[in-house]
Amino acid sequence: MYRIILTITFLTATVCARAQLLADSLRNIIVRKDLPLEMRIDATDRLGQVVFFNTGWKEGLDILRESIQLAAPMKDGSYRAHTYGMMAASYFISGDTEAAYKHFDSATYYIRHSNSKLMKGYVLYMKGWLQVRSRQETDAIKTLQEALEVLEKAPGGLTYIQAVYSEIAGVYFKWYDLVNVEKYTRLSLNAANQLHILEKLISANQERGGYFINLYRENTERKEALDSALFYMRKSLHLARANRERLVTPSNIPFSAIGIANIFRENMPATAANKDSVDYYNNIALQEGKLTKQFAVEAGVYNELASEAARRGDYQSAVNYLNGAILVSAKDPLFDKYNLSQSHLGLAECYEQLKDTAQALHNYKQYMTLYQELFDVEKMNKAKDLEAKYEMARKEKDLLQMRLIAEQRNKDLIQARYISGQKDQALLAAKYAASLQEKALLNAKYETELKQQALSTANYKTSQREQELKVMSERFTYNRKLNKIYSVLTIALFLAAAFLYFAFKQRSKALRQKQQLHNMELDKIKQEHRISMLSAMLEGQEQERTRLARDLHDGLGGLLSGVKIELSALNAPETTSPQQKIVHKTLRHLDNAVDELRRIARSMMPEVLLTYGLGEATREYCNGLKKSGVPVTCQVYHYRNEMNHGRQVTLYRIMQELVNNAVKHAGATQILVQLQQSDHRIFLTVEDDGKGFDQSEMAALKGAGLANIQSRTEMLQGTLEVTSSPGTGASFTVECAVN
Repeated sequence: MYRIILTITFLTATVCARAQLLADSLRNIIVRKDLPLEMRIDATDRLGQVVFFNTGWKEGLDILRESIQLAAPMKDGSYRAHTYGMMAASYFISGDTEAAYKHFDSATYYIRHSNSKLMKGYVLYMKGWLQVRSRQETDAIKTLQEALEVLEKAPGGLTYIQAVYSEIAGVYFKWYDLVNVEKYTRLSLNAANQLHILEKLISANQERGGYFINLYRENTERKEALDSALFYMRKSLHLARANRERLVTPSNIPFSAIGIANIFRENMPATAANKDSVDYYNNIALQEGKLTKQFAVEAGVYNELASEAARRGDYQSAVNYLNGAILVSAKDPLFDKYNLSQSHLGLAECYEQLKDTAQALHNYKQYMTLYQELFDVEKMNKAKDLEAKYEMARKEKDLLQMRLIAEQRNKDLIQARYISGQKDQALLAAKYAASLQEKALLNAKYETELKQQALSTANYKTSQREQELKVMSERFTYNRKLNKIYSVLTIALFLAAAFLYFAFKQRSKALRQKQQLHNMELDKIKQEHRISMLSAMLEGQEQERTRLARDLHDGLGGLLSGVKIELSALNAPETTSPQQKIVHKTLRHLDNAVDELRRIARSMMPEVLLTYGLGEATREYCNGLKKSGVPVTCQVYHYRNEMNHGRQVTLYRIMQELVNNAVKHAGATQILVQLQQSDHRIFLTVEDDGKGFDQSEMAALKGAGLANIQSRTEMLQGTLEVTSSPGTGASFTVECAVN
């Protein structure tokens, strides 16, 4: 431990010293009196960037404000537009979104007072950069394509073109569009190689490595893709560590290190050598993350160390690591909710193993809250992704239509030229026919002479042909023997190839079957884990409902009954004074409140379900709804009350949810609830004659209610059958085993 502390202290001092060296070098350039104002502004911008990423956010922003003041006398607004763009990005990184967009508006204003295409392209690039990080990927793609069109026409635009390629590749990474990811990561790396700028080379190699690891995950038989991913990620780490003193953003080191660690952990065999590699790169990521304040990287490493400790059975160490991850995440203004949710989930599981149920329940609740937030964001992002893909498809359709129109025009032009050529050809044919008639006379004379010569040579050719036929007969016999030999060799080679191919196919089939069995085992383990988590969550909910029902009935119910008794003492039947009327009215309200309280308590955990079982609870629930005006019919057949209490509660909740959906959404005039037991199988059917729905659109209709029903059915290891069509009502049937 002491040696690790010394190492981190030494690295901290080294990084700070190198960052300070770069900052001092830029300050020496700025104070030169002979330095032109344009170069002074550019050096000040770079100094602000170096200080922001290495020393402190506030100091870096102060230097960028000094650059704005230096550029104030300049008529060309491009200098202030550039600095305001850098400030917008800096504020966004520091978590102040409002200030980021305010400074970007200033950049947009000043670029209007400039003719620089380079800076106009840069401002468009910054707009796309902000849109990507504000979850506006569709608009970001449009903006970044506009930036490319401007920058390609601007001298020196390659610097920002590379950054635009990188941003577009990032968007397609989110959409998992590997074709476009390959295109733009390749363009980004080519541009970075031409520029020879260190930060751009590092980020371009990281992106290229990310593309290849996703390509490998799509098809794990592409081992060359995994090797390429490891090559590019190691190259980015080597570039960053070998040129640490030149780095403006030293956070590239921990990002590359944790990327390599993830490749070894997720995609390599679990050998001792690979585990050492994971520990080595995780250690680099943890040390460099602390130095560069990359809290997300540091929290991710702590989560991985906790997972390793839990697998070893050292749950106390795992709790310490996970608490460290949560503390680190709290320091990050843009903290990763997914990492934080996994930290709380790991803590809950560890506390369960340590028998600390209070802490386990607290962390499970924190995990569920973060999971719900992530789920809502994911739904919104998927909608945006679909919108973006639709927009791209529409543009491709318009482009194809334009090409079709152009091809039709070319076809018309070719046809016109063809008609003109036919006319010219007819004229030439007439001239050619006249010349043929003249030639025919000459040919007649010439043919007469030829016939005489042919007669003299006919005899000679006859004898020559007899000799040729003899030679051909001998050659044919030889070729036929040679063909037989070739045929035998060909058949032998074909049989050998067929045997090898059959052996190869059998081996491939065996390997595929083995992989399929492995995948089936993994799916089974995941399903069992999901069911156990869902069972624990639902059991906690039911316990909480039981406690609340008991507290409401024993506490608040008793209190209301006491108030009613005290007010009843004031009730004199022979008097009708105004005060007495108020007492009567208050007593009626108390009766209503007590009835409502009992209804709520029975709904949360009906006593009939606990005492008499699911059949009687279902009848009582339907009778209560019928009394309140809901048209419900209940039928219970052959139910023997053999289910354990937990499964009865789960099936009761499914019935409640289905009836509530029919009442709220179906517009039904009649609802049928049927509970039936056949041998060791239970059938629960809820039917209504409401408006129904199209089953082909059921996936789009699945809200929280249907999702809960499906989850509870899976927990019972049962099946949910849905039958419905528009205008004919709906029928839901749940089938499961008794125990």
